Amino acid sequence: MRNLFPEDWKPNIKRFLLGLDAWVDFSVFRSVSGLRETYERFSTFMDRFHVSGWRRGLNEIVSEGATIGTLGLIVMLALAIPAFRETSDDDWLKKSELAVTFLDRYGNEVGSRGIKHNDAIPLDQFPDHLIKAVLSTEDRRFYEHFGIDLAGTARALVANTRAGGVVQGGSSITQQLAKNLFLNNERTIERKVKEAFLAMWLEARLTKNEILKLYLDRAYMGGGAFGVDAAAQYYFNKSARDVNLAEAAMLAGLFKAPTKFAPHVNLPAARARANVVLDNLVEANMMTEGQVFGARRHPATPVDRRDDRAPNYYLDWAFDEMRKLVDTFPKSMTERVFVVRTALDTNLQINADAAVESSLRQYGQEYHAKQAAAVLMDVDGAVRAMVGGRDYGASQFNRATDAMRQPGSSFKPYVYSAALINGMKPTSIVVDGPVCIGNWCPHNYGNGYSGSMTLLNALTHSINTIAVKLSISIGNGNAKVGRAKIVKLAHDMGIRTPLPDTPSLPIGADEVTVLDHTGAYATFPNLGKAVTAHALLEVRTGAGDLVWRFDRDGPKPRQVMSAGVAGDMIKMMNNVVENRHHQRLS
Repeated sequence: MRNLFPEDWKPNIKRFLLGLDAWVDFSVFRSVSGLRETYERFSTFMDRFHVSGWRRGLNEIVSEGATIGTLGLIVMLALAIPAFRETSDDDWLKKSELAVTFLDRYGNEVGSRGIKHNDAIPLDQFPDHLIKAVLSTEDRRFYEHFGIDLAGTARALVANTRAGGVVQGGSSITQQLAKNLFLNNERTIERKVKEAFLAMWLEARLTKNEILKLYLDRAYMGGGAFGVDAAAQYYFNKSARDVNLAEAAMLAGLFKAPTKFAPHVNLPAARARANVVLDNLVEANMMTEGQVFGARRHPATPVDRRDDRAPNYYLDWAFDEMRKLVDTFPKSMTERVFVVRTALDTNLQINADAAVESSLRQYGQEYHAKQAAAVLMDVDGAVRAMVGGRDYGASQFNRATDAMRQPGSSFKPYVYSAALINGMKPTSIVVDGPVCIGNWCPHNYGNGYSGSMTLLNALTHSINTIAVKLSISIGNGNAKVGRAKIVKLAHDMGIRTPLPDTPSLPIGADEVTVLDHTGAYATFPNLGKAVTAHALLEVRTGAGDLVWRFDRDGPKPRQVMSAGVAGDMIKMMNNVVENRHHQRLS
């Protein structure tokens, strides 16, 4: 047989392995040598950049600056994203041009909101002295900066530091427009950052004249007037085209402090502010002292608006509701001018205003209250009157819709409703006695306890301990579960604020708005059906075409508790009024 495995195969294998080993060793050696030579060449090359002494210190500063700058750019990008989200709607500019004429429930015109773009005055038709008055006071370098006036901001910081308070504003006209179009008036760092980015975004999208025109048309000028022309009509009964220098100076002084310098609220302050504007015109070399002398000697005299009873708080809220409604209209609808009939009852509104003023005069000092709010609503949710504060001219903050206040014992009907839903009756016996949740132990008004009583009497006498005990009972011994049920019911009835879970929630420690609280109470007379608080009854185009009607298109009532529970609550709440009244008489 032939030998298939010759005897010389072993030497061949040995030579192959030795060769492989030599090749691997050589490759590693060559790679290491190459790396060493590359590193030496790199070191030799970098030695050219070696610095010492002051140059080294400067190099370290530049390097650190570059690192910090890169991190800063990343942070700025993170901050810019939320700002640019405000501009995500392609229709952002048209939205701001919504114009609404409001009628009361009987069809009488009561006011308007928004800007009629087609009726706005072109920029070249505003008086030259009005434009100069605005620029000299609000933004002298408007046509030079990129949306943020760094020099002006630095100057304002120095002036404010020296004065120990705010005497100059650092925001450019573009920044103020960004706030008016996209943001609110909250004084936070987040808002200022958004404002800065949006200002640069506006500068990239619009021309300087377009920005100035929008600013003149959109700024709030006090007295419920938005835009210079509306303000001229309100304060002087004339078009902005026709205002003289004294009137222009008074208008220009309103932009940053309309509530403080509104002439119908504080004429001496308005005239003093107008004089500052005239100083600015001279200081900015836009006019001479001789040109402004006449305006100083003969200051503007506004129309007497002391008897003006426009329901401005109501109209602001109705306009906000209208803007949200327009967002739900089909994209094909391009109409921006509407006539809206509201639920407002003008006579009731006048009486509500008078009642708030009377209460503040009579009890304000005793209760340390300077403001008050009121909402009068039909059982279907239609708001017939709204008082958002004592004086709209002094403050446009609507305390009826936006102020968060603790409802106190008026929150207890939500607790008692939840108890009835969970099987209790008005005649159920409850015990007024000590109760603690953790370290928190509530007390009653008189610091005493009344023992056993019906649920009806517990609500009548507003017993704190029983409200807390009910929250435990509703949760079958678990207070947290019980409070969750109470919160859900309150939200279902119409409370929109968060209502954080705290042991004191059942006695009204969480905050609600007057509007939400009033609307939620409407669930009781509606026999358990929650309704939506609303101002709008019907919406028509400027041509008179009906496009929306609340009874047809608005949200429908929602059954959130049985009619039986609602009926029991009505009896119990009636007993609160009747029994307290009899107690006072006795």
